[in-house]
Amino acid sequence: MALRPGLAFFPLDDELVVFSETSQSLIGLNATAAFIVRRLQDGVPVPQLAGALVSQGGAAAEVAESWVISTLDALSSRGLLADGGTPLPPPMQYLETEEVVARLRAKVPPLEPFEPKAVGHYRLLGTHAVIRYAHRAQQRMVDTVIGHLGSDETTAPTLVIDISATYLKNGHLASYIYCNGKPEAQAAKLSSLAPLVKSALWTGAVNAFDFLLDLHSGVVAKGDSCILLPAAAGSGKSSLTAALTHAGFAYLSDEVALVEPGTFRVPAVPLAVCVKDTAWDMMSRYYPELPTLAIHRRDDGKVVRYVPPSAATVYRGTARVSHIFFPRYTKGEPTRLEPLARSEALAMLMDQCLALRQRLDHGNVRELVRWIGAIDCYSLPFSSLDEAVALVSKAVS
Repeated sequence: MALRPGLAFFPLDDELVVFSETSQSLIGLNATAAFIVRRLQDGVPVPQLAGALVSQGGAAAEVAESWVISTLDALSSRGLLADGGTPLPPPMQYLETEEVVARLRAKVPPLEPFEPKAVGHYRLLGTHAVIRYAHRAQQRMVDTVIGHLGSDETTAPTLVIDISATYLKNGHLASYIYCNGKPEAQAAKLSSLAPLVKSALWTGAVNAFDFLLDLHSGVVAKGDSCILLPAAAGSGKSSLTAALTHAGFAYLSDEVALVEPGTFRVPAVPLAVCVKDTAWDMMSRYYPELPTLAIHRRDDGKVVRYVPPSAATVYRGTARVSHIFFPRYTKGEPTRLEPLARSEALAMLMDQCLALRQRLDHGNVRELVRWIGAIDCYSLPFSSLDEAVALVSKAVS
């Protein structure tokens, strides 16, 4: 058993990051696993690895063999061993799956010219979007979600969204959405329009922006630096972002961190905070206006309200990343902050990467390792938002 040829090894603290450009796999190894990999590089046979680990004081004799096996299993699962198969590069999911987008677009007929009853101008990142509404009720509903991004732009738009209107037999106002003249989505009811328009604006703005990583993450700032809160849906990321903003942190986003190439700085993407109906009672503590806001139905069936950030809380410009916290809400679990090895944090961060602007190679992975080497990383299991905010605030200050 040997390591696959062509791997790149990047020291990080006393640990190791292993990268395969072929499989686009990146794995972080703790000190023990790094020792095992280095011995494999030296040509030490697998049966001798446990003994080598014990002799170096890396593990007790009764656990050394199991540690070797678990390390080799992890390497094999990422296609990093020469005798294993090479897994396909992990698919990068970008906002919505291609299947969902294709299904939505297939329902939309070609755009027919119409006389807009209202026109709105909006700015997100570097995108100036003009939205032309066939019915004023469409703009009233959409602006409950993106109205805070309104702009007085007079220059030519970089994105034009047309929204036509048709009354159905059931009395509902149906809308067809077009981006730069191309079919985008259909809203069968007025209540489902705004989330689709928000997605169209967000997608267009992000696609036009130069980023290295698109991370599923909350982002808040203190001073001139920001912290990332990367996590999967249902982890409490949005509620923790809201609680930190309420505690005085500046708001960049509750769902996306765009890491710029070269500088690794993060710009604000101040979309409205999406609050599912299951969290309305709890989130009203931070947003007293929540019960009065418009109700929307997303394409996935979720019933939500959107809370636009106040202008005073939105961070201006880009910020360097000083800390990364990986939140995980579990009811009844003690809230605690646990330092995280940077090699493990980098692998976890890539698990929350929705899109890469460029393919990973030795050069940009080296830069990623250098970047995260200057960031404090933590795991944050929590059941109390107040305690989580207190721990984050203390760590950052």
